[in-house]
Amino acid sequence: MRHFNILTDYDLKTFFKYPPMEFTRDSERETLGLALGAALYTPGSRPDFARKILAGDYTRDAFAGLSTLIVCLEDAVADTELPWAEKNVAAQLKELENGAKLHGNDNLALFLRIRNAEQLDRIIETAGSALAVLTGIVFPKCLPETLVELFPALDRASKVAGRELYALPLLETKEILYSETREQTLKEIYDILSLEVDRILTVRVGATDFSSLYGLRRPVDRTIYEVQVIRDCLVSILNRFGRAEDGFIVSGPVYEYFSAASGGWLSSKPEQVLWEEVQLDILNGFKGKTCIHPSQISTVNAGHIISLENYDDASLILAESQNRNGVLQSQRRNKMNEVKPHLSWARNVLAQAEVYGVLNENYKPIDVLNHIRAHQFSNQLL
Repeated sequence: MRHFNILTDYDLKTFFKYPPMEFTRDSERETLGLALGAALYTPGSRPDFARKILAGDYTRDAFAGLSTLIVCLEDAVADTELPWAEKNVAAQLKELENGAKLHGNDNLALFLRIRNAEQLDRIIETAGSALAVLTGIVFPKCLPETLVELFPALDRASKVAGRELYALPLLETKEILYSETREQTLKEIYDILSLEVDRILTVRVGATDFSSLYGLRRPVDRTIYEVQVIRDCLVSILNRFGRAEDGFIVSGPVYEYFSAASGGWLSSKPEQVLWEEVQLDILNGFKGKTCIHPSQISTVNAGHIISLENYDDASLILAESQNRNGVLQSQRRNKMNEVKPHLSWARNVLAQAEVYGVLNENYKPIDVLNHIRAHQFSNQLL
């Protein structure tokens, strides 16, 4: 897998000084956690997701650039459809297992979102070794009492799969949102997750579920950071799980509006607000973002590309940290680089640069996005 695989070699040389590196689901945890990028959901009741994965349908055309697909057995499946959906997921995983033996399994990082530990045990029984096609399990509506059940179930799934499956805990309950219980609940969750950090790929956030607890839905022209009660909760989550020394990666919440490419780039309000929200996500410490439509994939991933200026500053800080502390003059003579305060930032930048690439001088992430969207639109006209 490699981000921006829609770009030709010529495009890569034009835009990137250092192009994105390839990664697999067996890459180091930090690399893979950063690389998840735009994560798209598909319902577990979909009867053809295995065929589409094996055919490469989720990695080309409208889906170009996707590296993370989450099969959902929770909110995306009606209660009345659940027994059939569970059987379908097991059958689809077996189909993928058979296909992987012939064609490999490096096109997507595939995850399964479950409802509870009991459901995961049912999938373990019916899917068996086919669980090996998964990279991990999304834990829904995480609370201290559910996590102590989910991790043992993950152990059982990993044993049957014959490989270590990652956990992706999802924070989305009222105990986390409501101010009177938030900090204590987050502390208890943190205490559990900190013992399992090497098994956690990303911590995810359910802002839509949070909004529903207050009967709120933001309009198309507002970012989630303008919904004050949700913003305050996101700040608390980042304060607990965004600390550099802990090693967690926290993924940004979904933006629930979309519009497909239509002749221009960032020409619609959903595209403009999503682009703004991705910038705010990264500014505040989120990495990657849950998506609801393939048109969001390139926007989310392009927002994570590293500028040459930031790369040069980060490289200088990291190199000098081996020899001395103090203040360093940036190559562009426009900012102060301090080795100690900026060292964690520098490490983050360089790790992100490996996955998403470093731009050539005078290019911005929006330039790459514009080029990708223009290419996608031209293909629609063919």
